[in-house]
Amino acid sequence: MVGLIISAKGRYALPPLYKEETMTKTEIMTWVATEFLPLEIATPRDTISQIIDNAMRYWNTHSAFKTVEMYTFANADVRVQLDAKFKLVARVYPSAISTWIWQGQPLWTLLGIQVMDNVTMDMIVLGEAFKNYRSYIGTDFRWKFVASEDPTVGGYLYLQNLPSGATHICVEGAKRITRIEDATSEHILNWLLYYIKSLVKQVEGNTLRKSSIIGVSNDGQELMNEGKDEMKELQDQVQKEGRWFSFARRSAG
Repeated sequence: MVGLIISAKGRYALPPLYKEETMTKTEIMTWVATEFLPLEIATPRDTISQIIDNAMRYWNTHSAFKTVEMYTFANADVRVQLDAKFKLVARVYPSAISTWIWQGQPLWTLLGIQVMDNVTMDMIVLGEAFKNYRSYIGTDFRWKFVASEDPTVGGYLYLQNLPSGATHICVEGAKRITRIEDATSEHILNWLLYYIKSLVKQVEGNTLRKSSIIGVSNDGQELMNEGKDEMKELQDQVQKEGRWFSFARRSAG
């Protein structure tokens, strides 16, 4: 089982997994119950099952964990259906690029790094003259991702002005998990485990807090606050890790 590691600052740290990086719902429920030992938790398994679903839903709506995949398509294809694991697309790289003359000029490769000569200045004028024409000669590769309304079905990536000779595209985007067994990344699984535990702490603390009404003294409120603090810390972690996507180059047009 995955144990809890206490850091030098007294905060918990996410430990590595000592097994294959995937867990079922039943295994997660057992892990949660073991984390509370020697105390027995009062939260029903059905409630924990729903908490696991809630944790996955939060991950899918707030995270931007990077995933990359290569896709093959025919030259006549104008769209490619992606795997359901792609909830958003940040960048698309074709397997070939157009080799027009101006791509070797400083205007297009080193603009702002070296002084432009007269030839380059002429290329700037030429580039402006062909600014609208470039969309017809395949130098402004464009794409647009249309997500599926069904999270279990992959969305479509529409392609325009693919460079001649390109037969593959590399798609970089944010990962979605449709079921807990799909959390094969050690980082994602560790985050889910401790986020689930923080939610269970809040439910467990609320149960204990209500029992104090009938004269039973307990630390339900303290446990509930501890769960909220850990939840907020994990949410902040997801927010910071997803900042790369905010500055991603999106599709044109």
